[in-house]
Amino acid sequence: MLSPPKNKGRDLAGSSSFPASVGLTTRLKHTKAFDFLKTTYHSLRNTPAFRNLRRTRPIQTLLHLRSLVRDPAYLEADREDRTDFESFCAQFGGMGLAAHVSPEGKRKKAIYVHITKPYGKVEMVVVKALQAAGFDCIPLGWRGEFRRYDELVGTGPAYMFSDFDVAGDPDWVNRQTPRLVSSSEWLALTYRGVHVGRFALASAMRELCVGELDFQAPEVQAQLAAHLHASVTRVIAAARLLDEIKPDCLVTMDRGYSGAGEIFDLALLRGLDAITWHFGYKSDRLALKRYTLRNERDHPLSPSTETWSQMRSLAWDRSYGDAVRQELFDCYKSEDWFSVVGTQFNKRILSREATRRELGLSPDKKVAVIFPHILWDGSFFYGDDLFRDYTEWLVEAVKAACANDRVQWLVKLHPAHVVKAVREDREGRPAELAVLERAIGTLPPHVKLIQPEAPISTFSLFEIADYVLTVRGTVGIEAALFGIPVITAGTGRYDSRGFTVDSTTREEYRARLATLETLPPLTPKQIELAERYAYNVFLCRPLRLSCASLGFGRDAKATMKLTVHCQTPEQWLESPDISSLAKWFTDGQTEDFTGSPVVPDEIVSRPAYAAAAVSH
Repeated sequence: MLSPPKNKGRDLAGSSSFPASVGLTTRLKHTKAFDFLKTTYHSLRNTPAFRNLRRTRPIQTLLHLRSLVRDPAYLEADREDRTDFESFCAQFGGMGLAAHVSPEGKRKKAIYVHITKPYGKVEMVVVKALQAAGFDCIPLGWRGEFRRYDELVGTGPAYMFSDFDVAGDPDWVNRQTPRLVSSSEWLALTYRGVHVGRFALASAMRELCVGELDFQAPEVQAQLAAHLHASVTRVIAAARLLDEIKPDCLVTMDRGYSGAGEIFDLALLRGLDAITWHFGYKSDRLALKRYTLRNERDHPLSPSTETWSQMRSLAWDRSYGDAVRQELFDCYKSEDWFSVVGTQFNKRILSREATRRELGLSPDKKVAVIFPHILWDGSFFYGDDLFRDYTEWLVEAVKAACANDRVQWLVKLHPAHVVKAVREDREGRPAELAVLERAIGTLPPHVKLIQPEAPISTFSLFEIADYVLTVRGTVGIEAALFGIPVITAGTGRYDSRGFTVDSTTREEYRARLATLETLPPLTPKQIELAERYAYNVFLCRPLRLSCASLGFGRDAKATMKLTVHCQTPEQWLESPDISSLAKWFTDGQTEDFTGSPVVPDEIVSRPAYAAAAVSH
């Protein structure tokens, strides 16, 4: 800052005089009047009246126009957003989201948390169901990206965490970061009851695309400190937001990272109705679950105690198991199995013999398939891991594989790596490869890697696998349907349901892998339990969209396409998916949303699955 020259009087504005070369803006910034206005502004911005004024459409329009003029990057991003929005409204019936759905009766408040721009359109469908259930919906997220969609659906501009706090608690953060030198210490760290350490750790790993962190590295410490500061700031801001709005309900898609995790944790602590939604296992499917402190570590598709009890008591028919296996096969064959991340794009289903030939496997030895999770994606979201993290588990599992040459081992890297790398404009190999090279080096001949882009469908591996290893991946549900023992290494999903091989200690786990070839196939009773579980997860639980069509292009990014069919309030309220979802929102108690009856007629009447359907 320039120093005022000596022996000069005060100007009319009350500041020290400046040389003529100093601009008017600089002069004004050093006046007492400016200091007064600045102090007054910061006092006002913390008031509800100021926040409400700032969120009005005229003020947001002015701020938007200012950003267009001052920020070239903002201008370019807005052009892309506008083009996408106009295309959606013109081509895919998007204007139907503007239909005013507001049933009579007492209104409640729901906060919905924006996660990522590509999925914002689907959030709007969830909002229509909330509106149909009698909720006034309040968005939370960056206003710029979602501005047009929030206005379209009738919720108004979003709140942002920065509306409520920007300072955080730097003293507390500075006391924590030097003493946290392991993932377990970070995972245990909480602030006002919120798992800020978990969110900071997961966010840093995803940002760096690595499965483990060097906690002694200065750059890692700096990044973790930055994420922790952001997380703590969001805790403070979220608490103030909840105090001011007093919502009845909170809805978000992904609550495992910083940004949504903090306010979701606070909602649980305050006993609010806390709900997550997720994309289903194929097109036109969504999955929803209600959370409390009791089930906060459960996977979104994990059946509640009540749901599982109902499924176990259901009179069972073999055709139900055949139906879910047929559904699995159909999804793999059409490449629609978790097409949201393109897991089966450009994959071929092969026969047992063709798969063995393709992979160079001998027919006289059993086959075990290790299915690694993406090491940096979704870490620490659900349950408790047997090992420190996905990385340590992968190393230990592959080391055990190397030591047991009585079994042929396949390490099937996650196929979603391909689409995720393109979406995030990321180059380089999957983190799993670097981890295995560093920890093990060259793999022995009886252990083979299957790369993410390999053209062999995962379904083909069920034809040859005798054993499957995962922490808690969906593949464990699938494999058990075919009588394949699934060796888990974590809780929170389908462990302890009677059809998996679970371990309580690392020693027990290692011992199992050392003699894996002696483990027998699943019994008929265990297969039936797997059928009941899979039947509920895949054929009963998902919401089947009818108000809109949701699909994913077979392009490099698995581009989402949402076509809205409902165009009037009446159509929204009468749509079966919206009415059933609105009923569940209104209920406020039932943990699992169930989109279909336990035994839908269309499922029972489907042709039975036959292994002969697998192509050669």
